[in-house]
Amino acid sequence: MNFVIGTEANPILSELPDFQEVLFAVAPPLVVYENIYLYGEQRTADEAIGLLQEADLLEGTHLLIKTAGCAGEDFYDYGFQLEGDTYLFAGELCAFILFEDSKIQTEMALIQLEEHLVFKADEGTYFAAKHYTELILGIVKAYEVKVEFLDLDKWFKKI
Repeated sequence: MNFVIGTEANPILSELPDFQEVLFAVAPPLVVYENIYLYGEQRTADEAIGLLQEADLLEGTHLLIKTAGCAGEDFYDYGFQLEGDTYLFAGELCAFILFEDSKIQTEMALIQLEEHLVFKADEGTYFAAKHYTELILGIVKAYEVKVEFLDLDKWFKKI
């Protein structure tokens, strides 16, 4: 799992090829998804943000998780796939890991959680919408499964 910064530009930017050329020269993005420009380094993202703010074209910024795994039922509300990579909007998600005391109990809890999952990363981290945190806690408690929630903001700051 890696973190990237997304700068969301006003869609009118696509009608300003000269400005877009300047943006690409000053702060070349890793990739572009619709009107979101993805950056791997904070410094480059900050340059893009400054340029977009100056032109009054900045719509917002997003912390995204670049990961691999399996999409859940709510995936397209909280993420997207681009060029074979998966990106999740970290600010809207909770991330957690389940610990097995009983494989059967964990499997049963996962069946119950399945409809609420946004994504399951290959390394065993699960993602769900933040507003499901209490529901997740209730389900794992009912099945006597241990859960650990990850603080994505702190995790990002460590990297």
